Amino acid sequence: MIKTKIQGKQRKKSKRNSRAYKTSMFLLTAILIVVAVIPSVMAHCPLCTAATIVGVGVTRSLGWDDSIVGIFVGAMIVSSALWMNNILKKRNIGGNAFLRIGSITIATFVLTILSFYYAGIFGPANTYRIFGMESIIFGSISGAVVSFVTFFVSNELKKKNNGNVLFNYQTMVLTFGSLILNALLFWMVF
Repeated sequence: MIKTKIQGKQRKKSKRNSRAYKTSMFLLTAILIVVAVIPSVMAHCPLCTAATIVGVGVTRSLGWDDSIVGIFVGAMIVSSALWMNNILKKRNIGGNAFLRIGSITIATFVLTILSFYYAGIFGPANTYRIFGMESIIFGSISGAVVSFVTFFVSNELKKKNNGNVLFNYQTMVLTFGSLILNALLFWMVF
């Protein structure tokens, strides 16, 4: 009887991992198609968004902890929100920039979390929590904060350098470097 329960749990976990992998690959494919169609010159590029989604897919397929996966999910959320904000700005949709970015980020976060919930990635049966919060949500919040901070740090570096970047792909390198440090910290602590 115990053996059948264990086998049932293993099948359920395998099914969940397979579903998450398929979802990640679908998102990656969709983003790559969008990257191919969108013009290549944007302040916050589709390449950044695609790269964060690849990070989510890789960590999930390797079976890493949900908090580490969440870091990259949070980065994907912020990257998508900044990308959408740039599209709205190019279409001359005005308003307060802070409120626009904030509302797009919250909407993207809610939609992402709802899709994870309905995909079965987390829920009431999940016992993996950090400070009473789902570990993937905790990681997402952490990744979002790190992404926003590095984005604004990169912009400040550009301003101090007369509008020029210090090196190619500056924002992307700073963001991914910070995300990897954040993931290493989570890996050591949690």
